[in-house]
Amino acid sequence: MPETVAFRVERDVPVAMRDGVILMTDVYRPDVEGPFPVLLQRTPYNKELGGLGLLQTDTFRALRKGYAVVIQDVRGRYRSEGDFNPFHQEIDDGYDAVEWCGSQPWSDGNVGMYGTSYVGATQWLAAIAAPPSLKAIAPAFTASDYYEGWTYQGGALEWGFMVNWVLPFLTTADLLRHHSRQPVPDFDAWRERLIDAVDGANEIAMTLPLGEIPVNPEWTPYFREWLAHPTRDAFWKAVSIEDRYDQVRVPALNIAGWYDIFLAGSIRNFTGVREQGATTEAREGSRLLIGPWTHTTPPLAQSGAVDFGARAGQSLMPLSMDIDGLTLRFFDRWLKGIEAGYDQPPVRLFTMGESVWQNEEQWPPARAVETDFFLSSGGNANSIAGDGVLSCEAPGEERPDIFLYDPFHPVPTVGGQLCCYPSTLAPGAFDQRPVEARHDVLVYVTPPLAEDTEVTGPVRLHLWAATTAPDTDFTGKLVDIYPDGYSRNLTDGIIRARYRQGTDQARPITPGEPTEYTIDLWATSNLFRAGHRIGLEVSSSNFPRFDRNLNTGHELGANAEMHPAIQTIFHDAEHPSRLVLPIVAR
Repeated sequence: MPETVAFRVERDVPVAMRDGVILMTDVYRPDVEGPFPVLLQRTPYNKELGGLGLLQTDTFRALRKGYAVVIQDVRGRYRSEGDFNPFHQEIDDGYDAVEWCGSQPWSDGNVGMYGTSYVGATQWLAAIAAPPSLKAIAPAFTASDYYEGWTYQGGALEWGFMVNWVLPFLTTADLLRHHSRQPVPDFDAWRERLIDAVDGANEIAMTLPLGEIPVNPEWTPYFREWLAHPTRDAFWKAVSIEDRYDQVRVPALNIAGWYDIFLAGSIRNFTGVREQGATTEAREGSRLLIGPWTHTTPPLAQSGAVDFGARAGQSLMPLSMDIDGLTLRFFDRWLKGIEAGYDQPPVRLFTMGESVWQNEEQWPPARAVETDFFLSSGGNANSIAGDGVLSCEAPGEERPDIFLYDPFHPVPTVGGQLCCYPSTLAPGAFDQRPVEARHDVLVYVTPPLAEDTEVTGPVRLHLWAATTAPDTDFTGKLVDIYPDGYSRNLTDGIIRARYRQGTDQARPITPGEPTEYTIDLWATSNLFRAGHRIGLEVSSSNFPRFDRNLNTGHELGANAEMHPAIQTIFHDAEHPSRLVLPIVAR
């Protein structure tokens, strides 16, 4: 196709689903003789925005490359009929939409899907239905399970995400949609209330009980439905991708960010299909690309307060990462069969600390060696001014560390793997010194490193702890501490005590009893420079990223009752708390 091409657009094409519901769809086609392979995007965020290339992949660049582009409002959103039932509706609707694309006279029968976040979810949910016309998907910044890593993590509610996604992106549009079909009583008052809620999301996050945030249950029944399912039960399993990797028949280009809220899910989707995919093409053709990115499209070099350099993000600079180009080249391979020059490695990841891209044959890298760093102190690891140490030597007899967790005064979220409204809850890399100054944050650090040390792969924390509460949370955060004390966050995690043995059901703890908690800190790739220190923060809250555990043991959202708890962290020979890091030799 030429560099410039005329194209034609058909707006609001009605596409019928198997139950008769009509989904409105925009079709972009090169104004030349076809047929064409088709790139499909199914979105809850307004198909008009997708046409502008705002939800990953430049529509007009795809047209120049000889693709037809189809963008559809999912059921119950914007111009499409029906009621919006997140995730659950996308399996059958995804199948039907793909097959509609594959059967059109301007289509050559080969369909790919692309897009970010929930738009990535629509791809995976279609892929597990295995429509015959689907040949490849390119999901960016999306999850593998809509309980773990989307709505909950380690049993804790992704509260910051709920407030910053449900309010500005779902509830507001639902209000407008209801009003356009049947006038909403007191519409202006509701609109102003929602605007105030979005602008004051940090204040709204303080709401207790949780279900009382300003979300009208008539417009967004799914929000309270998610609160009503605090365990990974049949409701969530019905739409889990992780349980169905063996049904995926197509290769996937997984695009992820070290500071994205769906990092863990993006990695699990890659490894799951590589191990269990239904076809050789799915297993061997899938790819994983991870940059130092937040939940943004296009991915940018700026992540929070840190600029990771020209190589890191998509921009007009010639050294920058061309995400659109990589995505379209992936589709050329699987929709057009163009193998010549296709050399995308299975894994390409950006190593922070030195700002370089590395190619790997697998995840985690085979050369990464899990290494234990034991927690140690003289019983006073409270704050960065304390005596907490990370050591490769196993502990002997040591005094535990103790702190007071008060849900009235939770440890604040400062950057990290967040979404979706940066003006109220900014994602990415930030200086953690204000957090580390608190006495309810335990800080354990290595001595200054004698040589550069690369950490690339999954990170986890085995924490021996006791609490005076019937239920509580424990958190961990990995940081890179510079010689001047600046502390850059890398990755973090949480575990809710009642879900320490699995999120399928709550299992009560015994207050005061030392218990081992395994906290998944997800993954990172970072070069700790010589003279830097590896640091670990341990506490019981990261708010509002996660909801505050009120230390009562009551059901989620049951009431606003709160109690403080005394937390004890053990690190002796009998209770060897340890941070496990994947060290890559150089």
